[in-house]
Amino acid sequence: MKQLLLLSHLLLGLFIPASAQIDTINPTTSKLNLAAFKESKRTYAVFFEDSTGKRLTSADLWDRTVRFSTNASGQKIYQFDWRWYRKDTLISQVSATGLAPSLAPLSHNATYHNRGDRNFIFTGNTVTIPEASRKTAKDSTFKVVMTPPAFEFPMDLEILPLLPFKKVGQQFAIAFYEPGSPTSNYYKLTVTGKEDLPISGTTKVNCWLLQIDYGQQGATATFWIADQSREVLKMREYFRGRYRYKIKLY
Repeated sequence: MKQLLLLSHLLLGLFIPASAQIDTINPTTSKLNLAAFKESKRTYAVFFEDSTGKRLTSADLWDRTVRFSTNASGQKIYQFDWRWYRKDTLISQVSATGLAPSLAPLSHNATYHNRGDRNFIFTGNTVTIPEASRKTAKDSTFKVVMTPPAFEFPMDLEILPLLPFKKVGQQFAIAFYEPGSPTSNYYKLTVTGKEDLPISGTTKVNCWLLQIDYGQQGATATFWIADQSREVLKMREYFRGRYRYKIKLY
């Protein structure tokens, strides 16, 4: 999974030029276009190709759902569900919650086929493993203070379209945290273009092109984000010597 590749990345400040004009985004800045954060269900096909465009794998399916509700304290929260299917088998499921409108995470519960569960809770910017999920001494002592405050990285496809796009050349620094990793990080994002993306027959959708720098040499991805609907329609990512694609089906 892409997220596992990011655990040891350098902090953004180490690889962004000091002279760059960068808009810093985290749950405390209130800069996201939250009008575009709506209840939704989207399915993506995910597959690999080599540098010549030869398909290397069959496609996995990702079902991703966002719903809104209210918690016991009367706070509005989001509920995020991500189900990963491979050859009709559910190989992982992530269920997460967070506060709205800040999108600060509250909980993360993951189940992996043949690997068990990994659960985390967020108290402010502090991440721990809930007592009922602690299986080892390491689990009991696990504690991460997110510096900077960060969004949940598994929700990148839902959060990146909320950036305040205005023009080609814009740069952002967005804070993400991969549950279980030792730190949160800023990641550099650049709006590299705007183009019409063919999606079916003669139908085209005008999209912003957003590139993320993962902080390792050659580790980047480009997202095609629909200007009107503000959703990721396509992603192309360099991943371990191959190219991974995520294509929205419906």
